Parts: sequence; structure tokens; C-alpha cells
Amino acid sequence: MSKQSDLSDLDPNLIIMRVNQGIKLVKPGSAEAKAQSTQAVHTVASLSELPFNFYFLNLEGETRHMNQQSVEICGFKSDEDSRGKSLYDVSDAESAKKLIDNCNEVIAENRIKIFEELNVRNDGVSLQFLSVKAPWYNDNDEIVGIFGCSIVLGQQSLAESLLQIAQLGLLSSPNVVVSNTVIPEKSHNNETLSDRESLCVLHLCKGFTMKEIAKIIGLSPKTVETYIDRAKQKFKCRNKAELIAAFSRGSR
Repeated sequence: MSKQSDLSDLDPNLIIMRVNQGIKLVKPGSAEAKAQSTQAVHTVASLSELPFNFYFLNLEGETRHMNQQSVEICGFKSDEDSRGKSLYDVSDAESAKKLIDNCNEVIAENRIKIFEELNVRNDGVSLQFLSVKAPWYNDNDEIVGIFGCSIVLGQQSLAESLLQIAQLGLLSSPNVVVSNTVIPEKSHNNETLSDRESLCVLHLCKGFTMKEIAKIIGLSPKTVETYIDRAKQKFKCRNKAELIAAFSRGSR
């Protein structure tokens, strides 16, 4: 059986490949890797250079590997220091339970899901994330854990991060759901929105608040909220997380 769930000696050259309802790690030069040669290819090493947090968790919710951004956000000394640690080592009990419950949902439903998450660390620091979590399969197509990509709202660019995550194929499946709500399958592009609506959503994707967007564009926060609400209606989204994901998919 594959030992991909043991990442203590993870090869940074392993390719992260979109399969089934999630991802698996494949060796360069393998038949699976060659079949993906025409698509955007990310290795564990190259993914570390992208502007968001990523991590591999086993079925018990223990960290097997994370990039430097995640190491710093979680307060670990290094990736090696993070291995075998759980969210309870990072967050208060309530936050840790909710984050682990989200991971368990992904495993139980065997599908990619997008969550709006609040994480209160043990040191009291509160962080908000937009997280894309996918089942992680071994060579036998068995789920061995979770592959997660989390964007720190207000600190990391939503637009840039989501476009990179989309290249991994994690936003393209009609089975992707946002907090138990299906993302609209219909393709969209910026032409479906007015110029002002597009501009407001674009700044929303960059992590700006309603007040910040209003100041940048020269409108009132109430007017910005109106444009965002209209955009949600046009994209048939129920919340801002859905709107961000749908807008990102349509602008690829």
C-alpha cells in the first residue's frame, strides 16, 4: 500500500494531481504525470512559492506537511516542528473542533468543499480564512487525509490565490460546494456585471472591506454593499464566499 500519508520524507518533486473528487501525489515521469503534461503542473516545492497557505493533514487531523506561510500563521518553528501536531496545538478548543469538523465533512462526503473559517489561536490572535479543502488519495485511490488551501483574509490576495487554486482544478468541479451550498455551474465573465459591480467584486476578491472599497472607489459603503448584493444576485450566490469563488472561476 502507498505510504503517501507519511510525509516525513516527502519528495518536493512530487506532482499534485487533480483526480476523482480530490488530489493525489504522483512521481515525475509516471504515466499519470505524463497524462497531465498538457495541464498546469504544480509540485509540492513549486506550490510553496504561491501566495496562500497549504497543508496536508492525515485522517486524524494531524499535520503531515505545510508550507512556510502556514508554519508562520500557526506559530510553529518549522514544517518539521508542525508534523504530528493537530489543530488543538494551534487553536482554542472551539475553533479547533470546528476546523476539524470541516475536514471531516470533506472526508465523509468525499468532495471538495469551500469554507469561510474563523480561527482563534491559543495566543488569542483571531484570523479569518477562505479555505478550499479536498480529499487526498493514495495510489490505491483511498482517502488518506486532507489537502487544504487557506487564504488569510486581509493579509493574502484572494484574487491571486483563487486563480492559482483554480489552476489546480479545485474550483472547476460541479461537485464543489461552499458551506453546503453548490457553487453555480454556469460559466460567468465580467461582462455580466456592470463596471461598478465588477470593480467592487474585484476589490472584494483582494480582501478589502466594504469601507475600504468605498474609500478606494469614492462611493459610500452602503452603495458598495448594493453593488455587491446585485453581483450576488446575478451570479446566484448566497454569500460573499460563493461570489468570490464564482467570480474567480469566471475570470480564468
